[in-house]
This record gives sequence, structure tokens and C-alpha cells, in this order.
Amino acid sequence: MIVRAYSLSGRQPGGSGQALAMMLVFLVACAGVAWVTMGMTTREQWPVRWLELGGAFERISAEQLRASLAPLVTGSFFTVDMEEIKQTAYRQPWVAQAAVSKLWPDTVSVRVVEYQPVAHWTQGRLVSTDGDAFSVPGASEIQGLPWLEGPEEKLDEVFKSWRYFNNLLMPTGQEIQHIRLDARGSWFVELSNGTEVQIGREAASERLHRLVDSWAELLQGRDLAPMGIDLRYTNGFAVRWPEAPRQIAGTYGQKN
Repeated sequence: MIVRAYSLSGRQPGGSGQALAMMLVFLVACAGVAWVTMGMTTREQWPVRWLELGGAFERISAEQLRASLAPLVTGSFFTVDMEEIKQTAYRQPWVAQAAVSKLWPDTVSVRVVEYQPVAHWTQGRLVSTDGDAFSVPGASEIQGLPWLEGPEEKLDEVFKSWRYFNNLLMPTGQEIQHIRLDARGSWFVELSNGTEVQIGREAASERLHRLVDSWAELLQGRDLAPMGIDLRYTNGFAVRWPEAPRQIAGTYGQKN
């Protein structure tokens, strides 16, 4: 990289007298920088007077967050530890994201985004809208959320399959209240009407489509929903009714 300096006055660099003057200017500038730097590190000179908090504050209160962060806002405006404030905000229950910034001349601003739970997961945890598992006090007591279950390393697959299967089942008016992926890779779901559906390990999408296509016929003339449906058949599925525990295999959804 080449850097060139041009004087706007049109003068060319002079002799030793000009060099001495430039040296004096340089020394004065250095002294000024040193004075300002020492002042920056003094709390009395540049105190942080305000802690500004922003967020939805649906699950965590602003007062709770303030109590955790206020003791960390020490030092001057220039030396306050922003990373420590950020990490402390992250450690608060329900905080998914945290951003910390300074607002001249005396304010530290903290913005937080809370987790939005969409389902329960194993070990008393919840799943966020992004498919991330997180822990908060009293998570297992939260009502109205479906339950996702499976091996820990399969969370992403279970989460995406739950959403995908729900979309497939939409024409039936049913939603998945419980979905489980076992160690063998076999799927099981429980619908909002209480029907338990065995999907199996293979062709899950095709099998659910078969169920959806036959749903209206299946419930025609029935007052009660099926207790269980087994989709693990080649050309149909088995249904178990409340009044008739006997399974009838291959009757519904059968292809010619």
C-alpha cells in the first residue's frame, strides 16, 4: 500500500526549523492523548449513568434482568466490561439472544430476545421455534404444548418431522400431540383426538398420505374416534375402535 500526503497550502516540506516545529506539535499531541486516555479510565470523569433494557419481557421481567446486570455496570463509559454483561444476560432463564451496546455519553443498552416454546422435549426441557432445546424452571408444568420424544442426537429430525407430519395431517383437522422416534427409527404419533398411530420406520410420508385420503371414509357413521391405527401394512392399515378391540388389517385405504 502506498500512502501520499499533499499539503493543501501548496507549501513543500521545509528545512530543520520546520522539522523542529513538527516535532513539538507531535509531542503536544502525544501529551494530549495521554491526558485523555487517563481521563477515560476514571469513573468520575466518564460515569455510566443509565442502563437501558429492551425486549418483549413476556417470560422474564425487566426488573429481574436489571437486578442481574446493574452490579456489572462499573468503571467508566470506556472501560465497562460489555462481554461480561452480555454473558450474564445470556445466563438468565428464557433469554435466547442478547446484544449489548453503548450510547454516548453515559448509557449501556441491553436488548434481549426470549425463547418462544413450541413443544416439550426430553429431560424436562422445551423446544424453541428454531428447534433448539433449552431449560427453564417449571418447564414440565407448561400446558398446551405437544410432546416430542427421541434420542438426544435426533432432536433436529424429530422437530422437522413433527412439523412436516402436522402439515400432512392438516386435511383431517387433527394435530400431533405426541410424537416419538424410538432407537430403531420407528415413528409413533398421538393425535389431538387421542388416536394413537403407528407409522413404522419406512415410507412415513406415503403411509400418512394413505391415512389422510381415507380419513373421511374411516369416520363415516362413527361417533367415536379410533383408539389406534397401524399404518405398517403394504396396501392398507389396521384400525382399533373403542367398542371393538379386534384389529381389522388391510381394510381401510387399500389399493387395488
